[in-house]
Amino acid sequence: MAKVVFITSGAKGLGHSMVLTLAKSGWDVAFTYGNSQQEAVALARRVENAGRRALPLHCDLFSSDSIQAAVSAAKGALGGIDAVVHNFGPFVFERRPLADYDDDMWRQMMDGNLTNFFWLYRATVHDMRARRFGRFVTIGYDGAGEARGWRYRAAYAAAKSGLAALTRSIAREERMYGITANMVCPGDIRGEDKMRMIEDVKDVRTEEGLRPPVGEDVARAVEWFLREDSQEVNGTVLEVTGAREIVAKDSFPRRPEP
Repeated sequence: MAKVVFITSGAKGLGHSMVLTLAKSGWDVAFTYGNSQQEAVALARRVENAGRRALPLHCDLFSSDSIQAAVSAAKGALGGIDAVVHNFGPFVFERRPLADYDDDMWRQMMDGNLTNFFWLYRATVHDMRARRFGRFVTIGYDGAGEARGWRYRAAYAAAKSGLAALTRSIAREERMYGITANMVCPGDIRGEDKMRMIEDVKDVRTEEGLRPPVGEDVARAVEWFLREDSQEVNGTVLEVTGAREIVAKDSFPRRPEP
């Protein structure tokens, strides 16, 4: 019987590529969505047409109760959850100094990126322990594994660096149950490219002469972490950035021409 993966925020962006990649690799997929019901239904139909089960779930990922309800629905419909991929995480696109954050903005960064993964972990780990198998994958940023500072992204960086530490801690606590926990840190993948597969851009070239990075680049790393034979890959933070200086480039943008 196919294993089941639960992906947060799967209807669009990087999550969309994860749903497609993991379904192609033989996983049945439950995934959450917020305001993208139409996209979620279309994606689920695409997965089902390819021969895998898919369950789109409307979920408020800032709510412990909503997360618990989505997890329970996935278990009931698909028979259990073998892996969790925490793709969701609010990001502030404007360049905002930390001193300008109020309590609500800080809480949104922490709850949306870090605390809700604790809720997901708590809701799923006991069944994984009973089956002696489980996989957790979180999504970070370039440098999260070394708690790299990020100018004007301080709250986001703090939450993701905390998430990296939490992921590694879970790896050490749960390893004896056959459970692994790892993080993938994407590079600068923008717009619709987050939802594209490598095949979609095989003939496209950037100014460097390379094909552009796409969502499947990240999804393939996630898929590797989820494999049953990836037991010894545990507590790892993997950067999928093409060796580009993502944080440095964002922190010190080029001055506009006079």
